[in-house]
Amino acid sequence: MSGIFLVSLALIALSILWVPTYSMVLMLKGMGVPEAGAGLRLILPLQLLAAIALVLLANALGLGNPAAYTLAILVLVSATGVVIVWRRRHNGA
Repeated sequence: MSGIFLVSLALIALSILWVPTYSMVLMLKGMGVPEAGAGLRLILPLQLLAAIALVLLANALGLGNPAAYTLAILVLVSATGVVIVWRRRHNGA
C-alpha cells in the first residue's frame, strides 16, 4: 500500500479516537468548568493504547472482518474517553 494511504488511515483513526474526547473538553470549558482538560495528557495516550491492545486481541482471536471490529473498537474507546472526561467534571477531580 502507498505511504500516503497508510498515513491517511492513521489520521482518520486518530480523529475517530480523539476528536470526541477533545470536543467534550471544549464543551465543558465553554460551560465554565475549571480545568476541564486537566486529564487529557493521561486520557488520550491511554485511549490509543487501549485501542491498539483491543485490535491486537481481536486479531489474535481470529475474528472476521478486521475493518468492522477496528472501527467498533475505535468508536467504543472514544465514547469511553468522553464518559471519563464527563465523570471527572462531576467528581471535581
